[in-house]
Formats: sequence, C-alpha cells, structure tokens
Amino acid sequence: MALEVSIAHKKITCAGFTGIYSSTNGIKSIGATRLSLARSLIALGPSHHRMSPLTGAFWWSLRGVVTIFSLLTADLRPTVGFMRLTASHRASDAFKLGETLTRWFALNHLNSVVFAPLENWTGTLGAPDPKFTYPPKAMPKHFRHSVKVGKKSEPDFIAITSDGLYHVIESKGRANFGTNGVTQNVVNSARNKALRQVCQIATVNGVAPETRTACVFAFDQSGTFGQVTDPPSSETYDYQISVLRLIHQSYAVVLDPLFQRFVTEIDVDYLGIEFMPGWKFGIHKAIYRKLQSIKDENGAIEFLLTLRDPPFEANEVSDPNRRSDRSIGRDGLILMGNPDLVKGRMPDLFG
Repeated sequence: MALEVSIAHKKITCAGFTGIYSSTNGIKSIGATRLSLARSLIALGPSHHRMSPLTGAFWWSLRGVVTIFSLLTADLRPTVGFMRLTASHRASDAFKLGETLTRWFALNHLNSVVFAPLENWTGTLGAPDPKFTYPPKAMPKHFRHSVKVGKKSEPDFIAITSDGLYHVIESKGRANFGTNGVTQNVVNSARNKALRQVCQIATVNGVAPETRTACVFAFDQSGTFGQVTDPPSSETYDYQISVLRLIHQSYAVVLDPLFQRFVTEIDVDYLGIEFMPGWKFGIHKAIYRKLQSIKDENGAIEFLLTLRDPPFEANEVSDPNRRSDRSIGRDGLILMGNPDLVKGRMPDLFG
C-alpha cells in the first residue's frame, strides 16, 4: 500500500520500490540547491524546444538559471512571483519544475548517470519475449484504471545507471496557490496518469527495468513536496531504444553546435561556456572527450562504465562544507555562478 502524500515542505513520499531500491521507500528530503536544479533544467533544455522559438546552449543555460531562481526561494519555496502568475503560466512552470526535480531524484536516488527525454518517438514499442514475467506487485492506494493510456504513447524519460540498467520514468508537476493548495485528490490524479504511462513498459531492450517511476511534484503555499511511486507493469510492451541515442539526448546541451563552437576552459578540468557575466555551464574534460569519441553501441556502454568511477566528485545535495557557487552532477555537467555576487538589481529578481 502506498503511503499518503506528505504536505511537509521539501519532502518526498516514496512507495512501491523493491530490491536494492527498497531503502528509497518512506519520506525523503529534497536536498537540492537552486544551483543543482538550474543545472538539471539546463540539461533538459533541448527537450523543451516546442515551448520557445529560442534555442541553443546559451539560451537553455540562461533560461534554466532565471527560471529556477525566479520561481523558487533559496529554501525551495515558491516565490511571490510564481504565486502571482496566471493559471496557464503556473501550469507550464510547474511542468518544468516537476521534470527538473524528477531528474534530480533519478540521479540522486536511482543511481542514474544518464537521464534522457523521450520525444518524437526516440524508440519503438514491440512485444517482449512471451516467457517474460514481471514479479507482481499491488497497485498503490487510490489507483484508478478509468483512463487507459494509448498504445502509441511513450513515457517521458529513460534513465540509465553506470551498469547499463534502465529506469522508466514519468513526471508530473502541479501548482495551486489558492486556499486549499494542491490537494491529495489532485496529486493522486496526476500520479495515476503517470502510472499509466510507465506501467505499459514491461521491458527495455528486452530487459526488465530496475523501476517504473511515477513522479509528481507539487507547489503551493505550504512549499514544495512530491510523491514518487514504483508500480508493477500492467502491459506487455518492450521498448526498443539505442543506448547511444539516449546518451546523446541526455548530453544534448554540450553537443549543441553553439556550445561546441564557443566552448573554452571555464575551470580546472572543466570546459564550457559563459552564458552571462559570472555564470558558466560546462562538462568535465574527460567526460566530454569520451562523449565525443562514442561511435557505436559498444562505445556507449564503455561511456557508462566511465561514469561508474568518475574523475570528479558530484555535489547534487546541499552541503555547507562545499563551495556554494558551483554544482556538479553525477553526469559530469557543471554550473558555476552565484546570484548574490551579481551586480546591480539582479538579486531582487532572484530573491
């Protein structure tokens, strides 16, 4: 039975995880910093191309920072500006924040090193081996089958661990700053929609995924909170996808032609771009070289193995003993900057 959502600020209620991920169950803290969330949103930038006519590494980087620092306070509470947006803009921004927190969750709690958006039919759905069986699990409380997902629909993301294991992931974001905020019914409804997407995938490239993770993140006057569920499979589809393509989509920002044209050394062991004064986005040199050298599926697997013992220390979670002006992900991406150091009136925008 799934746990009820926790409305406590910066908490995630997790349920349904088994095996090596069973320790994920229960109440987890959102230990992310705004800098780490901005880095995650930058990495997701290319997948949001339909939302804006602007494109390219410089735009994705600028938008990632401005979005996170204008919508969330340092304590990750919704800002006054977020609360005053129109309903349509709130919905759009909640969607982006939900995906950003989902990516952060996958890298921190699911041992993922690659987090690839699926769009325009990145892979194909087919029938798995008829001998395949997935260990049955009970559906979470309040799950409803009233709406069935289309057979030609694919989940939002595939995440991969350094051992080449898969996570099938769907993300939802909700925001309401009225008296009742984001209610339990709204969270359950969003969760059910996410479950229908991930439950239809029985296998990825013929292998059962480590988890099918349905993520819902909500934003209201009480703060930021989430519910994450690992359900069983309810359909029998096999999702076929190139690992090389997943890696390319996960690192699309640093493979962007503008990034590659203007890339320069931004710090010891890191290459990247300065997209506004004092703000830099980039990638570890060794990971960048390895990424550019991938030629086929075997090279893609070798790349994942490189991230098993990376030549850098990630800092996805806030730590008072670490520098606050940089955030390094498990994928080797880095964001450097500090709004408190920006001259002029910018800190008021970020407040």
